[in-house]
Amino acid sequence: MGTFTTLIVAAVLVEAIINIIKNVKEKDTSWKYWASLAFGIVVSVLITFNWSIDIFRMFGMPEGRIPYLGALLTGLILSRGSNVVNDLIGLINLPRNTKL
Repeated sequence: MGTFTTLIVAAVLVEAIINIIKNVKEKDTSWKYWASLAFGIVVSVLITFNWSIDIFRMFGMPEGRIPYLGALLTGLILSRGSNVVNDLIGLINLPRNTKL
């Protein structure tokens, strides 16, 4: 995959991380909310490590300099839910003549 795919994957990752930080900073909710958020992140990261799921390698990007960082960041993306992953796949599979 090319530079465009790299850009899209990086943008989705940044958006996922910013949304997690924004939720932590802005929400004043019960411990159940925080437990649910933490549980989702932990489960997603465990799944990506267990099955060596790395979205960056899936899209043909070279392996990074830090081992397992791709799996960790993929877990963060997955913890945001299926909508984020579906949007990412939809953007990557756009026809070439589609204007963004």
